[in-house]
Amino acid sequence: MSKNFNFGYDIVDKRAADFPNEIAVKALIDSDFVLEISNADLHHHSDVTAYYLQRMGVQQDSCVLLCGLEKRFELAVILSALHKLCAVPVFDLTKNALNCANSIGVYAIISANDSPEIEHITQNIPNLKTAEILVSVGNPCPDYWFDLHTGTRFSKQFKPLKNIPKNYNSLIIFDEKPQFFNETYPLETTTNFAWDRFYRAMIENKEFILTPPPSARPL
Repeated sequence: MSKNFNFGYDIVDKRAADFPNEIAVKALIDSDFVLEISNADLHHHSDVTAYYLQRMGVQQDSCVLLCGLEKRFELAVILSALHKLCAVPVFDLTKNALNCANSIGVYAIISANDSPEIEHITQNIPNLKTAEILVSVGNPCPDYWFDLHTGTRFSKQFKPLKNIPKNYNSLIIFDEKPQFFNETYPLETTTNFAWDRFYRAMIENKEFILTPPPSARPL
């Protein structure tokens, strides 16, 4: 595939157009409940999430740090939305969100409400150099954070970007030395991290299957 394609539009939305009722994400919430998100659902929820984040100021090249979402089904929605905005998802392998945020110059942090990093970030808000918004996923929503589900509940339909850049950093993995993926979606990711498994599943027209924590709830 051409590196000039955009993952959000040319993979996620195309799946929704071609196979709307097929399952995109399957989350095993517990032994009694399996959450299934169709291609059409993923298209819709990623659109309203993109609209919400855009209204919050996330735009092309905005770095957005994602914390504790690896076992949350919302990961698929948020990643798809960020790609539609041509924003840059950031994953921190060092588990030091404050240092990562300041080093990369993130605009926003989106974290699971039960992530070990969220309390540390909250206690160090004055030390965040560039982060303008903090968005929490899950209830209860901590003080000083916006609640993702409340925000997207009142979102309007997202209007796809007209001028999609041919090249931009589609992903940053922050480790001892940050790794920048300079392509419109990260074709070269080959690890077993949740985001890589999601990208591969979408590109190969398969289901993305994960087992999120019991506290996770449907969109």
